[in-house]
Parts: sequence; C-alpha cells; structure tokens
Amino acid sequence: MSIKQAMPIAAALLVGLMGSISSASASEWTLDKVVSLSRHGVRPQTNTEKLDKATGKSWPKFEVADGTLTGHGYTGIWQQAKYQLKQWNDEGLNITHHCSSQEQVFLWTSPSQRIIATGKAMADGMFPGCGIAPLHVNAEYGPLFELYHLHAMHADPAVMKKQIMARIGDPKQAAEKYQKDVEALRHTVCAQDSCEFLDKKWGIKFKDTGKPSLKGPGKVGATIGETIRLQYSDNLPIKGVAFGHGKDAASVKALMGIHAAQYDLALTTPEFAAHSGSLLMKQMVSAIAAGTPLAKQWHGDKRLERPLVMLVGHDSNIAEIQTMLGFSWSLPQYPSNDIPPGGTLSMARFHKSASDKEFVRVRFTARTLDQWRSLAPLNASNPLPYADLNFKGCESTDVGVLCPIDAVVKRATNLLVKDGSELPVFKS
Repeated sequence: MSIKQAMPIAAALLVGLMGSISSASASEWTLDKVVSLSRHGVRPQTNTEKLDKATGKSWPKFEVADGTLTGHGYTGIWQQAKYQLKQWNDEGLNITHHCSSQEQVFLWTSPSQRIIATGKAMADGMFPGCGIAPLHVNAEYGPLFELYHLHAMHADPAVMKKQIMARIGDPKQAAEKYQKDVEALRHTVCAQDSCEFLDKKWGIKFKDTGKPSLKGPGKVGATIGETIRLQYSDNLPIKGVAFGHGKDAASVKALMGIHAAQYDLALTTPEFAAHSGSLLMKQMVSAIAAGTPLAKQWHGDKRLERPLVMLVGHDSNIAEIQTMLGFSWSLPQYPSNDIPPGGTLSMARFHKSASDKEFVRVRFTARTLDQWRSLAPLNASNPLPYADLNFKGCESTDVGVLCPIDAVVKRATNLLVKDGSELPVFKS
C-alpha cells in the first residue's frame, strides 16, 4: 500500500479556540458516549545521563525522578479532566453523580508510573474524593499500549523502511530540509566539540521491538526537543529551559523541529501504525459502537459499553490512531501534528432530536505551552484548543464537526490487522 493510499490527506480540519460552543439544552444534538485516548502529563526527561553525554552539558534536573509525573503535571491533568467532564456533561453525557458508579466510567492506563499517576489525576479531577483508581495490567508492559515491547507487533521492516525513506528522501535532502533545526540545537544546547550526532547522516533504524526511530540528527535531537518542551511546560526557570534559550513559547517551538520529524517520518508510518495500533483501535471502535447496530460486528469487553471510556497511554499510541484515521492537526504554539502532554484524541457520539441516527465527533485537544506553564484554570475564557476530523459526508454543527458513525468506523478500521488479537487486553 502506498503512503498516499494509506494516509489520506483529505481530512480537513476545524481548529477552534472556543470552549463548549453550546450546551446540550440549546442544541439539537445530544452527547451519549465518549471514548478518549490521552497522553500522560508533564514528566522530566527519561535519561538525563544520556543527554549530558550527547551534548557535553549538564541538563537541569526536575524535582522528581527521570520519567515520572511531576507535581505540575498532575495538577495540569487534574484541571484538564475537570474541564473536560464539564464540557461533556454540558453536551449531554450525563455523568452527574459525584462519585460515579462502575456502570458509568471505565478508566484503563498503561502500567507505566507516569501514566498510572496521570490516570489518577484524571479520576481525581473528575470525581474528587471518590478514590477512583485507574486499572492496568500487573506487568511492566501491556498489550494495549506497548504491544511492540511484547514482541507481538509484526510490521514488515522492509515496508516500513520503504514508507519512511520515501518521506526522508536521500540523506542529503534530509540534511538540507532540517539544516536550520540542526543548527538551532547546535547553538543552544551543545557544548563545544560535542553533539556529534548532529553531523551524522539521516536515516532509519529499527529497535529490537520493531519500533522505527531516526538515525543521525534525529537520534537524540527528537529527545532534546521533547525535553525542552517539558522544561517550559513544567514551569522551570527560564535559565533552565534550553539553557536560557527557551524564553517563550515561540522560542521553544523553534527548537522542536527535529522532534516533529520523529512524528512525521517515523511514528506516523502506516505499516507501523497498523500493526502497533490495531489492537487499540479495535477497543476504541468497540466502545464507540456499543449500543448501536454496529455493536454486533465490533463486540468487546463489557466495560467498553459504559458511557465514559478513558484510555491513557503514550504519544506514540495517539500517533498510531491518528495515522489510521488519516487525521492531521495544527494547534497553537506547537508544530503540526504534535502530541503534547495531556493531549487527548476523543470520539464523542451524538444523536439528533427525533432521529435514531448516530454521529461521531473525532477531536484532538491539547493545552498550549503557555497554558501548561501557567496552569491558568481552563474555562470559556481560557479553553483547550482543538481540531476536529472532517472528511466527505461530515457536517459542521454547533457542537463541532460530526460524521456518520458508520463512516467513522469504516475509516478507523481500514488498516486493521490482527497483531495482538490473541492476547488478553484488560486483564488487571
């Protein structure tokens, strides 16, 4: 399958900065189901020693251990979850009990510490004082979010390499395309006679799990761009953000070019997305189809039938689902298709008054860099930016872009494969 076939670019976007456009009482549309997939909140870099060695500089340390959710990250997710539930309830979801019963909510996370903690922040923000705990597998990795770590992802390396190299071009072309991004990192985070990786040829390699990653400047450059974003988002002193060069959101975005390349060139590869993301996509489709005529075809775990299903994982999980949907976005203060901490891809199912037809809004939302840094409360005056999936057959409404559920399911399942289907998904 060609990239053009596998990644349709027909998806136009409606990017909004409004909060809840209209409450359910003022709209002919009523929300009855939400399935969300979120990235964890702000964390430190996962390996400070690796960054120190690569750049010849000592990188600032956060107040928590590498790779774990920060207090700032917890608070931001708590705020965001409270805001999101209010929006969904205003649109008709009707999760109104202070301590929601098990028949209303299903919250499942990756077993990673920062992701479990993110799930707890979500539960605390939505249902404070109720002691709702996220569920997860009792292992280092689980099939839903880390299928490749279980060596159950069987993408064809030759196909992946062909798809990726078609976008990279030859190493010289890539070097020319990303020259400004390379030099930006060299002049901000590199000690003299360091950062040798910036001078190596662009290319692709595969980890022993089968996951693709970039060679050359992308090898560490993507991690550096992510780390700078995290420093700014966690409200580190400016002197600690890119060694004083990340003075504002625009400066941080300018240092994220190679990080963006990791998404554009590796993580959104159709062959990888299909084999690594199909198991996750099946659960999301099963959840959104529950209670509709499509349910017989997409049956799954009974807990997916609950009105609010929340899944919490990695940015790569969202990139996989994004790719399978043919969805692109550009949100304020970030490179195109960026997946910031707390970024959420949701499927919200609506029905129209006096109609039995179901429609789905596929939406990506994320805090801006400055919203993360300041932790200003989210509300109608300071809403989450968003982008809605829009393709032929969808319509713009007062609750966003809505698409017929059968068309959404067809689009979502176009690249499905069977990798991981034999594994128990929700065994805690």
